[in-house]
Amino acid sequence: MSSEVANRLGALGADFLWIVYHDYSNLARAKVVTRDRFAEAVDRGVSFAKANWSIAINDHLIPHPGFAADSGDFLARPDLSTLVPVPYRARVAEVLSDLTDEDGGPWDGDPRGRLKTQVEALAGLGLRAKVAFETEFLLAVPVEDGWRPADRGRMFTLDEVEARWGWCARVLDALWAMKIPVHQLGKEYGMGQYELSLLPTDPVGAVDRFLLARQVIKALARDDSLVATFMPKPFAELPGNGLHVHISLWREDGNDATSDATDPGALSDTGLAAVAGLLDHAPAQAALGSPTPNSYKRLLPGSWAPAHVCWAFGNRAALVRVPSRGAGRRLEYRSGDASANPYLLLGGLLGAIADGIARARVAPPPIDGDVGHWTDEEAAAYGAERLPASLGAALDALESDEAMRAMLGPTIARHYVEVKRYELACYADEAGEAKPEEVTPWERTTYLEPL
Repeated sequence: MSSEVANRLGALGADFLWIVYHDYSNLARAKVVTRDRFAEAVDRGVSFAKANWSIAINDHLIPHPGFAADSGDFLARPDLSTLVPVPYRARVAEVLSDLTDEDGGPWDGDPRGRLKTQVEALAGLGLRAKVAFETEFLLAVPVEDGWRPADRGRMFTLDEVEARWGWCARVLDALWAMKIPVHQLGKEYGMGQYELSLLPTDPVGAVDRFLLARQVIKALARDDSLVATFMPKPFAELPGNGLHVHISLWREDGNDATSDATDPGALSDTGLAAVAGLLDHAPAQAALGSPTPNSYKRLLPGSWAPAHVCWAFGNRAALVRVPSRGAGRRLEYRSGDASANPYLLLGGLLGAIADGIARARVAPPPIDGDVGHWTDEEAAAYGAERLPASLGAALDALESDEAMRAMLGPTIARHYVEVKRYELACYADEAGEAKPEEVTPWERTTYLEPL
């Protein structure tokens, strides 16, 4: 291993290695090792306190933590398949990690490891998934009383891309150097808002690529004295930032399992069962994919973000959208945002899909119409119940959903909810009598820069 590590890092011109994992709040936690310790760090990993998992996004240790000062350590062991240069930081390479116990065995508190478990569960049904992430973010500038959008350009205008082309080009060049294939980058609907779409790959690889791309965007924005924020709803009056997940299912022989081979306008039985599983577990999934109080300022009816549990062909008002026709169809899950740990977000989606397929569930009829502008009663008449309208309701749904808790495993199922309940309590203490759609100063202070 020593010679392999030396050769690979030498080829990257690296003298420093960033060893990274991502916590429940999707913050990248890291330690740096120097060239003389590369081989040791790769062979054994680097240690972190398990108490880190009891720290909320505001850097507060939660009261009565499940992981306290006496809980010991875990190891972040580099996965060399993720080793990349950091092209905008001289002499630096980065690697993502699998988390192990101190004896080197897999740790069931590892979100990345839990996603791998769901990939294996899907394989047990004779299926594999291809996944791509589509993420929105906002460029902001600091002002005396907080932040404002950096740009005021219009949706998808070339003018706005051209005005920011130096920054856009640096982002795309960095992603190219890190071997992260980009589908497209463009100006989105809101002021200062952009969208990056990545190309599909295996589930774990898709999350790894998204996390690295998010890091690049944030770092190169800082270099231009900007803040790139993936906060779900930075400003009440502007569109929010979503993280859409595109999933297609394939059989072991390489054939498409999502589409109906006899009808290009339909889904296969497997595709319909996958949709049904996603709808069945959508309330609990909200706690994983929309895991902050601020997330629910985005998931409002009529907001271009889904607020009801339904599916549709080509309909952006639906929670699960089927965007394309014919072979190679995919399912687009639209409610999540980048405050989520994407390993848990995708693990929940694959777990829901596997559950729907294993139980041969049948999806309800697709919605036809703009459900976002229906009343909750009108939507319910079509079988489209409201998604949880708050983080508290979503956490309640997660705690009562045995399949989703099994997907998380006992360690994450307990500690994730503890941390998120504390985060919700902090918000409640600070928000006071805030209206449901109001974005409070506490939210921007807590989420805008870190996310």
